[in-house]
Amino acid sequence: MKRLVILTLALAMAVSLLAACGSKGEVSTSSPAAQATATPSPTPTPIPYTPDVLTGLEQTPGDPADGQRITAIMVNNISNTGRQNARPQRGLSEAGILIESKVEGGITRFCALYDDVSSIPEVGPLRSGRDQFFQLVMPWNALYYHDGESVFTTEFIRDYDYSDLNIGGKPYFGVETHPQISHRDSRGRDVALEHTEFTSGEEIQQAIDKYEIDMNRDYTSTFFDFVPYYESPRTLEGEVADTVSIRHSSSYRTYFDYDTTSGQYLMSMYSPADGTVSATVDENNNTQLGFTNLVVLFTEIADYPGDSKGIQKVEYAYGGVGYYFCGGQVEYIRWQKGGPLEALRLYTGDGTETSLKINPGKTYLAMVDLDEYDGFHYEGAGQQVEDNDFTANSYVDTESAD
Repeated sequence: MKRLVILTLALAMAVSLLAACGSKGEVSTSSPAAQATATPSPTPTPIPYTPDVLTGLEQTPGDPADGQRITAIMVNNISNTGRQNARPQRGLSEAGILIESKVEGGITRFCALYDDVSSIPEVGPLRSGRDQFFQLVMPWNALYYHDGESVFTTEFIRDYDYSDLNIGGKPYFGVETHPQISHRDSRGRDVALEHTEFTSGEEIQQAIDKYEIDMNRDYTSTFFDFVPYYESPRTLEGEVADTVSIRHSSSYRTYFDYDTTSGQYLMSMYSPADGTVSATVDENNNTQLGFTNLVVLFTEIADYPGDSKGIQKVEYAYGGVGYYFCGGQVEYIRWQKGGPLEALRLYTGDGTETSLKINPGKTYLAMVDLDEYDGFHYEGAGQQVEDNDFTANSYVDTESAD
């Protein structure tokens, strides 16, 4: 049924895109005016192109990220008033890509991707691995850092012989926990131990050295198909989208407001503990998380069959539809992935196999359940509000917590 929904959404998006394109004034290439002004495109002069694998930004000579494996760290996102509250997290503002997806019980979790171990700040609180994130980083041979893992993640690690690039937390590797970052005493709360674990590039390097993990990798492509950094950023052709609302579940919702000054989408999250929405900040520097790109992909997300804990399976095999936001505008897109060792691929929403060009910069990537599609919303300045429950300006909560 959900696959039928994906096909229906794809068709609707294609029709909308064609309608939008048809509304623009176009000059026929067969007209005399067009023939008189048409000139051959100049051949670009080849230049060294050294993009960062995660952001597409230029790597300067001697950049330690050059030739280094990606490091992916699992980060907790539980929000409540008790001993398990994970917010605000630390170190997320330094990630090149931040992935969010539902895990179990309606909660979401983050996977933060970094291009250079030596520059990773204090990150956390850590949490256990889930295969929906692992499958996205496996094709890139990323070092996967977490504490604990679901049985399904264990199966992927075993079946694909990934143990030499999998760090199952400090106890697993015997790495000493730094006393100054292992507990949140500075917050004046007695937080549950499993939600107080942090790491850092320095600590991860200890494990790399101890177990002689090979961190060398010469990537021949980037995580997304980026516009070359030496070219002007691409202007999106879709609607204006100044605010974006993503509902992962009734209790976990993520919001973005486009900031014209920085050219970034600034992130906020709903708190099921008190029904409010607040800026998502990095506790290391007290700055709100901001992203040049937002990529929101829809697919089927459901419990693994027979699993009593409700651990979620994200369906990658059939691909789906989604949205790309940048510069205060949006475009409809399609995506594919296939098997665990196949990298995520994004396409334009016109029904062709044209690769989607992403502007260089940091990216927020969301895998969202098709069941939550009706809770997804975006709008531009002056546009009519369609659903007051999901506008970034009102953030009205009308549903019970999970």
